[in-house]
Amino acid sequence: MRNLFIYLLSVLVIQFSAQEFPQYTQFIFNKIGYNPAASGTSINAPFEIIAGGRTQWIGVSNNPKSQFVSFNYNFVPQHSYSKWHNVGMYVDQDQNGAFIKNDVWLSYTFHLLLTKKMVLSAGVFVGIKQFKISAANFDRNDPAVNKSSAGVIAYPDVVPGVRFNTKKFFADFSLQQLTMYSQKGIGGQIGSPSRLLPHYIFSIGKKAPYNDYNTVMVALNLRGSVAFKPSVELNIMNYYDKKFAFGASIRSRNFISAIVQFRLIRNFNVGMAYDFSINKMLRAAPNTAEIMISISPVFGGEVSSEKASRRSVNDCTF
Repeated sequence: MRNLFIYLLSVLVIQFSAQEFPQYTQFIFNKIGYNPAASGTSINAPFEIIAGGRTQWIGVSNNPKSQFVSFNYNFVPQHSYSKWHNVGMYVDQDQNGAFIKNDVWLSYTFHLLLTKKMVLSAGVFVGIKQFKISAANFDRNDPAVNKSSAGVIAYPDVVPGVRFNTKKFFADFSLQQLTMYSQKGIGGQIGSPSRLLPHYIFSIGKKAPYNDYNTVMVALNLRGSVAFKPSVELNIMNYYDKKFAFGASIRSRNFISAIVQFRLIRNFNVGMAYDFSINKMLRAAPNTAEIMISISPVFGGEVSSEKASRRSVNDCTF
C-alpha cells in the first residue's frame, strides 16, 4: 500500500508540474476539445452539443477525473457554401488528486473551401483558467496549506488551431497555454511558483470504406510539450451503416482500450470506452471508464440531407 501511495504521488507531481491536459480515448468524438478549428467542420450540421466524462483508475482514492461540455453553432450563407463561420463554448474540469483545473473557453472558427474536396479551418479559443486545491486532502494546520490560495483565476487563455479536412482525411494542429505563464492570477498563487508550459496537439486520420456498409477510420493523436516526452495514441474504428461503431486504441505504454459508439435515436449519439492499464497500475487499479454523448443532425461525419451544392464537403470524423 505504501508503494502504491508513493507511485500515485509521483504521478500527480509529474503531471501537475507538466500541466497535462485532460486526455480522452475517444479523441475523434471530442475533436473540439483538442482543437477549436474542429468546431463546426460539417457544413450540414447547424449545431452540435457534446458532453463527456472520464474516471481513471477506478477504486483508487483521489483518482484522476475529467468532464466536459461543449456547444457550437454554424452560420452558413444562404447562397454560398464556399465559406462559413462557427461560434461555440467549451467548459471542462480536470481533477488530479488534490488539484482541480477548470477551463472556460469561447470559440470562433472560420471554414474556407479550398477545393471541391478540401476545407481549411482556423479557430481560436479565448477564455480563463481556474486552479483550485481541495483542502480536504491536506492538514489544515499545515502553514504551507494555510498560505496557499484555495483557488486562483488566470487569464487570458488563448488557444489557436488549424485543420485540413476532406471526406476521407483530416489533419489538425493546436497550441495550448501560449499566453499562460504561471498559476498566479486573481486570488493569489497555489503552492510554490511554477511555469505553465506551452503544449501542442497534433491529430491525423484516414477513413476508408471497404463495402457498402462498413468504413474503417485510423487516427493518430500526438500531444506534449518541448520539455516532456509526447503521449501517442492510436485509434482504429469501424463504422457500420452510420448507426454503430466499434474499435480499439492504444496509448503509449499506459492503456489498451475498447470503444463502442452508436446512434441511440436520430440525432443522439453515444460513445463508451474501457481502458485497461498496461503500466505499473495494472495490479492496483487497471480499470478506466469513459462516456460521451452528442446531439447533432449529423452522425459519423456523413450528411443526412445534402445541401444543393456540389461544393459541400463532408466532415471526416465522427
